[in-house]
Amino acid sequence: MSRPRLAGLLAVLALLATALVLGARGAQPAATPGLAALSQELQQARVAAALPPCPKGLSTGLPALRLPCMAGGPDVDVSGAPGRPTLVNIWGTWCGPCVREVPLLVQFAASAGDRVAVLGVATEDSPASVYAFAKAFGVNYPQLRDDMGEVLRHFASYGAGVPKTVLVRADGSIAYVQVGELTSLAAVQAVVADHLGVRL
Repeated sequence: MSRPRLAGLLAVLALLATALVLGARGAQPAATPGLAALSQELQQARVAAALPPCPKGLSTGLPALRLPCMAGGPDVDVSGAPGRPTLVNIWGTWCGPCVREVPLLVQFAASAGDRVAVLGVATEDSPASVYAFAKAFGVNYPQLRDDMGEVLRHFASYGAGVPKTVLVRADGSIAYVQVGELTSLAAVQAVVADHLGVRL
């Protein structure tokens, strides 16, 4: 590993250690639905993260399930259609490949504009960690909170672990599931072009 990459990874680990301390002090139990009961500290972290609002749906290929939008607002019925081509990234701040991949998705989201939506599903993670990471890395796409890892379990047949990138057509049907890390912006653009037919 090169020195710049090592330094970046160490910075991420330090950030996540801080976030985990905040999460231990402020996070709600996993069984608590929604974000209405966030502590004042986590409400401030949510504002600082400045995540955009969530879409109304994720994929008609998913079971009926409502997950909290980490920007606030109503919970999202993940079994609804997103209304436009969407890249769904299932990830966690506790996952090294996910941490490396997210900055590429930030770049992709910025370049895609309205042509392809990007949505993160933070799985089995603490809200404090996700908010801290989003603020530090300028995450510019919505995040759903999946405390119990239910979306990830739905895709278990494709392979274990995260990250998983699910490409969803505008009508909600699943076009492709990428298992494992996408290692460059060109790789993200290529899978989107190949499976959603959108070239950027």
